[in-house]
Amino acid sequence: MFPTRIKQAIYPVYILLKISFFKRQKLKRLFQFYKTRSSPVSFHDVGLKVFSNMEEDGIILWLIASLNIEKGVFLDIGSNDCINSNCANLVFNFDWEGVFIDADKKLLKIGDRNYRLFGKTKNLNLKFVQHFLSPENINDVITQQIWMNEIDFMSIDIDGNDFYIWQALTCVKPKIVMIENKIEYGWHDIAVPADALRFKSFEWGASPFTLIKLAMGKGYTLVAANKKGFNIFFLRNDLMKENVPALKLEDLLNDPEIKKDFYDQHYMEELMKKLNVSK
Repeated sequence: MFPTRIKQAIYPVYILLKISFFKRQKLKRLFQFYKTRSSPVSFHDVGLKVFSNMEEDGIILWLIASLNIEKGVFLDIGSNDCINSNCANLVFNFDWEGVFIDADKKLLKIGDRNYRLFGKTKNLNLKFVQHFLSPENINDVITQQIWMNEIDFMSIDIDGNDFYIWQALTCVKPKIVMIENKIEYGWHDIAVPADALRFKSFEWGASPFTLIKLAMGKGYTLVAANKKGFNIFFLRNDLMKENVPALKLEDLLNDPEIKKDFYDQHYMEELMKKLNVSK
């Protein structure tokens, strides 16, 4: 991560390269292509990095186009500086409105400054909210910021209590949810609270299996993941489309790239003993 002052200096140039006329036209054409396609599309084929860390921007574009949401409302929980974000492309290139939430006030100021610089805060309803979220306060905080019950896209990426935040969240009903998971935990039913001090710092988060169980209870279906598997996407059941097939967990975990990068059988066996969890 760049130091704050360097980010402030280079971000305007960085953003300009991401929102050029030709970039916007390419994204608009992709939107129309996914919108009109009736046959199934694999999430493996839609990845595209604009502002996101990996290819999440392309997956999001595919999903919103399949639902014909050209301009919508987002909620970004764990937004970092709001530029290195899964929602930045939605604002800069599609004029979405919504809320960025992060515990770091300095990072939010970077985002606010750059969105103002490009005229987005003047023309769009954007909020930059500094708050340390917990399962106990999540609904109160969101209710104060979001002006509707149904929103179009929600990203949860807080490196810890992602599972517990979504589990507790009831005040909004997103159409699409992207949430971070511990893909290493695979089929094990694990959700480690971020304040579980007896665990090492890298032993956080929830398994994809546990998040899928939570999603099913909330009325969502797994439909995609980034190529490393640590960000997974859910679509609300009443909005499932023919061109957005459900993704089976076994297919995700058997992906060669995910298996190569994330599975260490010895580590998992030792961790399962420590957590006293069985498959």
